Amino acid sequence: MIQRIQSVFLLCTTVVTALLFFMPVATLVAPDHHTYEYFTTKVILTGNAPELITWNWMSLILNLCITGLAFLTIFIRKKKSKTVKPTLLLQLRLCFANIILQIGLIVLLWLQIRQITNAINALWSFNLSFIFPVIGIIFTWMAIRGIIKDIALLKSFDRIR
Repeated sequence: MIQRIQSVFLLCTTVVTALLFFMPVATLVAPDHHTYEYFTTKVILTGNAPELITWNWMSLILNLCITGLAFLTIFIRKKKSKTVKPTLLLQLRLCFANIILQIGLIVLLWLQIRQITNAINALWSFNLSFIFPVIGIIFTWMAIRGIIKDIALLKSFDRIR
């Protein structure tokens, strides 16, 4: 259940990275005035009847892993454990892995956009959704700070006992 602030931040990460499935990351304009929209899932030729050009399997799978990992991290807990600390340490590790995956997604998107741009000799511009992985990194980092505060709180309770 959502009961700690890091769960809210991880939910925000999930929402922001899930939006990448539906919003174009970049717009490519070819010399013949055709406009292509680059999504994390596909590349389409825009116009009266949008036409699918290709699927982006690598960025699709990576974005799916990032979104799923952020959502899964919210609900990790051990019910019959005497201490919550191992669960928090697992959440901490998963958040660090998620940040690494999000950095990888940014690099992958940039490389794929450059590759397509060079192949069709087009001009490209980023859309607002290109910064969503950066926003996801910020939300995940804020969740890490919340997890660290919970670990410190548990350590202080252990000292009192």
